[in-house]
Amino acid sequence: MQEHIRQLFSENIQTMIASSEALSGPIEQSALMIVQSLISGGKVLCCGDGASASLAGHFAQLLLDQFETERPCLPALALQADMSSLQPGNQINAQYLARQIKALGHNADVLLVISLTGAEHSLIKAVEAALTNDMKVIALTPDNMSPDNNGELSGLLNQQDVELKVTAHSPARLFESYTFLLHALCELIDMTLFPQQGE
Repeated sequence: MQEHIRQLFSENIQTMIASSEALSGPIEQSALMIVQSLISGGKVLCCGDGASASLAGHFAQLLLDQFETERPCLPALALQADMSSLQPGNQINAQYLARQIKALGHNADVLLVISLTGAEHSLIKAVEAALTNDMKVIALTPDNMSPDNNGELSGLLNQQDVELKVTAHSPARLFESYTFLLHALCELIDMTLFPQQGE
């Protein structure tokens, strides 16, 4: 069992090293995009589907409250993860995130979308709604890890958007990498907006 534990650590480290080499630029772009949105009076809308919805909520809470140092609250909102119970038997379940974006999103806002497969229909609809609202999008996506990933979500992104594409060999490693990426974004946002806070 201890050998397996060491293997888990090794897989995590390998995934993180590969991500650091591929994603340094996109992470910087993402942080600057969010900073510019906040400076311009925008907000960050965060969403996921299934397990990734908890990461969206975590990121929004870190912006609203604080990351590692005390600082002013930043406007962020995790979209409600599942509204299907409000509409029993409805035909718009896949639109539950998109409808919130249409109602709450503005062109100064950023949508941060977290996908574990790259093919969640609700997240695809969310990105479509954000683009219709002239919002910029940051997408955390897997690099062809899932056989269901046909690249539809990635294919929606424009030149102004940023994709943080992680290569991982299991959903657990992907989830761990996403958590690190979100924490890195928080730290960079705080460093840029509040350079004196950490001193």
